[in-house]
Amino acid sequence: MSVEQNKPEKHVEYLYVDTPTIHPRAIKGTHRSLKTWLGIILVGLTVLLPWIRWDRGPDMPTQAIMFSFADMRAYIFDTVIWAQQFYLLTGILILACLVLFLATALYGRIWCGFTCPQTVWTDLFVRIERLTEGDRNARMKLEREGWTANKISRKVVKHTLWLLVSAVTGLIFLGFFTDIVQAAVDLPTGNASATLYGFFALFVGSTYVMAGWVREQMCIYMCPWPRIQGGMLDEFTLNVTYDEARGEKRGFAKKGEGFEQRGHCVDCKMCVQVCPTGIDIRDGAQMACINCALCIDACDGVMARFNLPPNLIGWRTLNSAQKPKLFRPRTLIYLGLIAVVGLGILLATSLRREVDLSVLADRSPSSVRLSDGSVRDGYTVKLVNRRHESINGVLAVTGISGIHLSQLSGEQDVPALHVTADPDTVTTIRVFVRQDANAPKADHAGIQFTFGNNLASAKSVFQVDQSQ
Repeated sequence: MSVEQNKPEKHVEYLYVDTPTIHPRAIKGTHRSLKTWLGIILVGLTVLLPWIRWDRGPDMPTQAIMFSFADMRAYIFDTVIWAQQFYLLTGILILACLVLFLATALYGRIWCGFTCPQTVWTDLFVRIERLTEGDRNARMKLEREGWTANKISRKVVKHTLWLLVSAVTGLIFLGFFTDIVQAAVDLPTGNASATLYGFFALFVGSTYVMAGWVREQMCIYMCPWPRIQGGMLDEFTLNVTYDEARGEKRGFAKKGEGFEQRGHCVDCKMCVQVCPTGIDIRDGAQMACINCALCIDACDGVMARFNLPPNLIGWRTLNSAQKPKLFRPRTLIYLGLIAVVGLGILLATSLRREVDLSVLADRSPSSVRLSDGSVRDGYTVKLVNRRHESINGVLAVTGISGIHLSQLSGEQDVPALHVTADPDTVTTIRVFVRQDANAPKADHAGIQFTFGNNLASAKSVFQVDQSQ
């Protein structure tokens, strides 16, 4: 026996599992039509929203919906959310998560199957692939054959269309963060910034790779949602399931044959062929199932040809003995949390102030004693005007006797200052507060700044350095 034969066999672990390309078969049916129309609506809204114009006044963005990192503001029609108010967007995201939790508790991964952007864009890319390379059998045959002129031309057309859709998607996604009209002009003419080109390339590349190449691998391996959703399911959750009691024992059948002493499943594997993640629903509940329900349409079509009742594959609870129940502890908790968060967002929105005032006292020196014996403190006042128009008002200070306001280059000993707050911006004012020499002094006396007719107010402290 040779030395080579005596060597132990090596066990090689690969980082990635080589999985075959999944070529879903085209199918017609109720769920397929629902997916198609939802995809059209969602893609249409995504494309349309950034192009809607909205007049907010001079020097303001004219895009109806935009999340501007440059301005650190979110523009949603007439509502402008500043960086200090991003808790509103956080609340909206929490509300969306709770709605998703409720939908999962009721219908499993229905979000993944019908409305997830990965699913919608992958479905669009598969349609392009079907248009250029044919349906499932034609694509599988094309994949097996060598690189002929026919295969190369079809692949070139397919990837060109994929890249075109990815480029449009990249522009649309950019449009939610910058003015899309200007971006549409700057990108092809070379006038865009390096940052804009970088994010455009990121969006285009992500769309092309995720929807064109990764596809179901995103749903199975990369997305954390399949692993999280298990904690939201119970015995009353509706999922796409196979009726094993009715379907087994499965086997091949011809049209016109009887189904006595056997199950209704004819083992045609149509449910597997139409599945976008390539699973066999007859193997039971699986993490890779996205509840798209295309297998229901495929199986119902087969059952109709054999004059058998539908729903061999259908929407059922995980425990088939249980009937679906809408109101149960889990869903009631989700509904309660949705109501609480929704009311919190409405309350926070209604209490949101359009004009705000903040005051920062000088730290070094905290106070200065003037030659006449009076004491002067310095403050930086920031006036936030979230309206789309200028506001003229009076800035005043109260709280202790004998105090006066002044600006760095303004008049002395005035009870109030006339200030103009520019629209949709922060106006910074440097002011001094002076207390008369004969007024009673305290180390830390509370004072209050007010602007306009009680439009905004802020508290601060007037300090006196007794060592001077």
